[in-house]
Parts: sequence; structure tokens; C-alpha cells
Amino acid sequence: MTFPRSEICGRCQAEIAQEWVPPVLCGNRPLAGTGRWNTRLEDEVCPSCRESAAQAQSREVRKLELKRRLVEIMGGEKPYREFTFSHYEIAAGNRVAFTKASSFNPEADNLYFWGPCGVGKTHLAYATARRCFEEGRSVALLKPSELLRQVRRWAKEPSEEQIAIDRFVRVDVLVLDDFGIGGDTAYARQILQEIFDGRDYADRTGVIVTSKYSLSQLAQKLDDDTVPSRLAGMCHVVEIAGPDRRLL
Repeated sequence: MTFPRSEICGRCQAEIAQEWVPPVLCGNRPLAGTGRWNTRLEDEVCPSCRESAAQAQSREVRKLELKRRLVEIMGGEKPYREFTFSHYEIAAGNRVAFTKASSFNPEADNLYFWGPCGVGKTHLAYATARRCFEEGRSVALLKPSELLRQVRRWAKEPSEEQIAIDRFVRVDVLVLDDFGIGGDTAYARQILQEIFDGRDYADRTGVIVTSKYSLSQLAQKLDDDTVPSRLAGMCHVVEIAGPDRRLL
């Protein structure tokens, strides 16, 4: 048996000893041509570097999949790109809201952000949902009208309606953006009330609601205080003030 040769990895430049492949024995005698030293390099790369490259590729695949899912949840590339905490401009009128959003704990907190258009309610809600998703939590981020359309789409039969509602009860983080905008019906109020009650009764927090209405204004608009009352009991209510940043 000869001594192994060392080879140089083309990536890390380490010396890699060749691997001994024992000979094939026949009657306790090695067959001619068997028993040799084999290289451990593949494409001039050692096993350690190949493993590191595979792990890096796997991380990149996970990163791209995370982005794809976030873009889908957030509704497009623009909100994915812009709605982050680092891009949020903090001012006197939104400082409390920013603090509540950036420290949001979905296992203990519910938030209701209200204020005029353009003050950053949606930005904060999306940034908070994004962070929760990146931490491994399930997230549903939509407008109330979109939630109702999903319930109708999932509930092909009346008996399936509760199953559809339970999806929004069980999700870790539920964000409802622009609450109170658009048409209002008794059916919509019933579905939303069941979702809020289901989460509240199960001690499930993780709700974030944005609206241009205070809860008292919302009750007046709906001509019904049932849902606003639920939100008042569940959420920390934070007013966001300031100019419409989209007009600056």
C-alpha cells in the first residue's frame, strides 16, 4: 500500500488527502488492479466546500421563497419594497403608533390604528405583518371586502361557512386594512363579528385594524356599535395624526 497523495481544493486551497479504496480479495489475495487511492475532489472542490455551497444555495432558495410569499401576501412588489419599519418616517403625530407597531407581540397584542388618509396606518400595519411573517407566523393581510369575498369563495355550501370563518380565527396575525371603507351589510357585520368573537373567546390576539374612523365614528357610520364595541374591548386604540405624506 502506497502513501496517499494530497490534492489542493480549488476553492479553499486546503490540502485534501486522497481516500483509500481497499482491494477486492479472492482467497485472501487481492485482485490485481484493485486497491487504490481515489480523489475526494469533485470539479476540483473538496467535500467541505461542496457542503457549504449546498447550504448557501438552500438558504438562497428559502430567501427567494420567503420573498415570493411576502410579495403575494402584501399584494405586490411595491408594498414589499416600501412598507418596512426602516422606511417609516417618525414624527410627533405617529411616534406612539410606531412604538406600538415595532414592539407588537401577536401573542398578547391587538391594535386599532385610526387617522386621516396618508399618515402611515397601512405602512405600519404591513411592516408589522411582515416582521411577524419573517418570524415564522401565519399572516392574513387584506381589506374587509377581500376577507368577505374569500369567505364566500371558500364556503361553497352554507355548512362550509364556519370552516371559512375559522381560517381567520386561527391565523396568527390578522390585518384588516381600511376598515369601514366601502359598502356595509348585515352579512358583513355578522362575519366580522364572528371572527372577532372567535379570536377573543379563544384568547387569540394578533389583530391589527386600520381605519380613517375612530371607533365612535365607525359606530355612527355603520349605524351599529356591535363591531366597534368588540374592537374597543380587544384593541389598544392609537390615533395617528399628521399631513398626507402622499401629497408632500
